[in-house]
Formats: sequence, structure tokens, C-alpha cells
Amino acid sequence: MPQDACLCIDLRMAAQKLTQIYDQVMAPSGITVTQFSQLHLIQTLAGPTLKELAGASQLDRSTLGRNIRVLEKQGLVTAKVGADARTRTINLTRKGRQTFKRAAPLWHGVQSQLKERLGKDARLQLDAFLATLTTPLAANKEGNP
Repeated sequence: MPQDACLCIDLRMAAQKLTQIYDQVMAPSGITVTQFSQLHLIQTLAGPTLKELAGASQLDRSTLGRNIRVLEKQGLVTAKVGADARTRTINLTRKGRQTFKRAAPLWHGVQSQLKERLGKDARLQLDAFLATLTTPLAANKEGNP
């Protein structure tokens, strides 16, 4: 790999490959790892608003809204008008809870295998590297990072 390779592109490619690994293992559940993560957050936050879910998932509201509509079409979540007509609360349906329950052991299995492959020390290093790379850069006088 060339020294001047783009860190962002390299990390995105690695993330895409990891996503493919998770998705392949989780395919029997009928959902992707991204959908699993969203169902987990909805369950954990117990009926969050779109705004709360966007903050917790670090997704912008328009992307999250599209993702929620897909989960609604699959019958996994409901989005209902909240206490205020401007808010919508998201809840798992019975099918959503069952799907999440079916997917959880698959996710745990692939997660365990990958953590074992990486090892504890490398995992700690990875966490440190990612924290370092995702800390905002200070701008120079020209306004460039």
C-alpha cells in the first residue's frame, strides 16, 4: 500500500468489507448489521424520537428517516406522532422484536470470532487509533486542516 494512500478511503473500504462479513453471517435473520444496530438502539432507547435516535446513531435525520421507512415497510418498527405533532416516536413491532432476537446470536457469533481474530491488545490499539483519527483537526491560518 503506498504511503500516500488516503486514510479515509482505506478505512471506508475496510468498513465495507467488515459490513459484508457481518451481513453474510446475519443473512438468515433477514436483516443487515446496520438494521440490527438500528433495532438495538430503538429497543435500548425505548421509543425514541427521530431526533433522539439520530443523535444516538450519529446519523443525520434525513438518512435516518429513510432507514426507518425501510424498517417500517418490513414491518419491524412503527413511527407514530409523538406528544407534539412535530415529533415521531419509533418503536419495535412484535415482528421487529422477534427479528432482533433471531439476529442477536448471529451478531454475537461474528463479533466474538472477529474479536478473537484481532486479540485483546490489537483491539485496544485499534480503539486508540480510531479515537486519534476521528478527533477533529485544528485548522491552520488558511482555514485548511
